[in-house]
Amino acid sequence: MDINNYDELLDKAYEKIPENARKLSRFEIPKVELRIESRNTFITNFNKIISTLNRDRKHFLGVFLKKAGTMGEVRGQQLFLKGQYKDQVLNKLIENYTKMYVLCRICNKPDTQIQREGKKLYLKCTACGAREEIKEK
Repeated sequence: MDINNYDELLDKAYEKIPENARKLSRFEIPKVELRIESRNTFITNFNKIISTLNRDRKHFLGVFLKKAGTMGEVRGQQLFLKGQYKDQVLNKLIENYTKMYVLCRICNKPDTQIQREGKKLYLKCTACGAREEIKEK
């Protein structure tokens, strides 16, 4: 097979890929929307973040508050945090959570589920079928 024929075949194959599969990712890590009152911070789009990540609220809160090093609670549609926080810091925490508990390490898609077996947590990807143990850092 000569190299010119290979390039033609490659171009034809690329044209057959659906448009939505060509995009690098359909998933975007959500960014926080903050409201600061006195010495407290409110994440006003908390429910949107949870639904985008498709994770259990209790699990997310446990990890998020521990990493933030503060106390907090859900009040209606928003998350109350004790202390003042910059959006860059909170966005970085959400990004780290997403990489650890949401995105598949093999195909980088968010179509995953957390499975518990004994004391170990596994991230099971429904897109590519990968299953990998979650090792907290």
